Amino acid sequence: MVQGNSVFGNSDDNFSEEDIRHWQEADDAVVEPSAKTALTEETISEKYARSQLRVVRETKDFNLDYLALALKQDSFIINVSPEYQRRQRWSQKKRSQLIESFLMNIPIPPIFLFEHEYNAYEVVDGRQRLDTIRDFFENRFALTGLEYWAELNRKRFRDLPMIIQKGLQRRSLSAVVLLAETRRPDRDDFDIRRILFDRLNTGGEKLNPQELRNALYPGRFNRMLIRLARSDEFTKAWGIPSRTHEEEQEIPEKLASNTLYKTMADCELVLRFFAIKEAIEDDKRGSLSHLLDDCMSRHVNDSEQIIQSLQAHFEEKFHLLFKIFDGKPFRIPNISRPSRSLYEALMVAMSLSNLTEDDLNKVEIKRRLDASLQNSDDYALIVGRQGNTMENIKTRVALATRILKGDMQDERLV
Repeated sequence: MVQGNSVFGNSDDNFSEEDIRHWQEADDAVVEPSAKTALTEETISEKYARSQLRVVRETKDFNLDYLALALKQDSFIINVSPEYQRRQRWSQKKRSQLIESFLMNIPIPPIFLFEHEYNAYEVVDGRQRLDTIRDFFENRFALTGLEYWAELNRKRFRDLPMIIQKGLQRRSLSAVVLLAETRRPDRDDFDIRRILFDRLNTGGEKLNPQELRNALYPGRFNRMLIRLARSDEFTKAWGIPSRTHEEEQEIPEKLASNTLYKTMADCELVLRFFAIKEAIEDDKRGSLSHLLDDCMSRHVNDSEQIIQSLQAHFEEKFHLLFKIFDGKPFRIPNISRPSRSLYEALMVAMSLSNLTEDDLNKVEIKRRLDASLQNSDDYALIVGRQGNTMENIKTRVALATRILKGDMQDERLV
């Protein structure tokens, strides 16, 4: 048996944020060869003129009690709808220390807001700070790990002495408010919000590519990705804590600390299936990162009927693989956690082949997968060592198709 580390790195059960960064950097780094436009003085001048942003900026100071009200979902002042939020990345201790900093009047870095309509904002940078302010004023968490104000540990906002409550309400947070438009608004060469999100995220934890997609492409398709990522079989397969009704109100600590969940890599895994499947069907080219963005953009206005069809298709194919591999699909021997590249290949192959339960023999599929893993070239392809160009992905999907189909003679799912 060929042995080695998975595409994610070492072979323990838990993914790290470094693993996710390597995965996303690999998606961005590889670009398919394409014809390049010759660089002339005229094309350079045209691109320079087209790329200029006219940015209008003003600075505001918001009292915390105003922010607590503005962040409520029914206020429509600062957009905090669930589909627009990144998942909670700060620990309770870090959130508590922000509140302590306000108490001590320690300067807090400004947030960046994008005013898309008059007095209606999208958050460019500062999501974690704003979530912390809102959640604390709504008594959603108790302070912990405070140093100077240790006597306030384990207290929620409602438990604080009145003088401290009023003091916090009077504290303020600075915001840089941005109004931006291209000089040529009829051109769609780039998304202004993507540039602002990507370049102006100055806080401690920059938005990763899937968090950007989550922010820039809200809608039914994005909500479907989130639903599928919290489905029972998906969470079991990827080692993510199962969904509970309580998480709608407060995210359990175990779930919040899961790397796939908190970085939205779970949603990206679902997205990868649709993006790669459609790229193969339509012979699309480009970096995988671009194809993922393109998939989100193309589906942003899908109808509810289309979304239901897409969701049912994903669930059907995932269930077949979950059943074939006895609840532990996408595993490579001696590597205890799932392989992303094997997941992509098997899921897309299952979809493009239109295989049904009656077509499949799980004993033979496992045998053929084991045989491929004995071959050094197949192994390198399966675990993604040969890179993530579309050509390599197509070859990997073709191999997965052979693993699933075999000779198809008298084979049944047992």
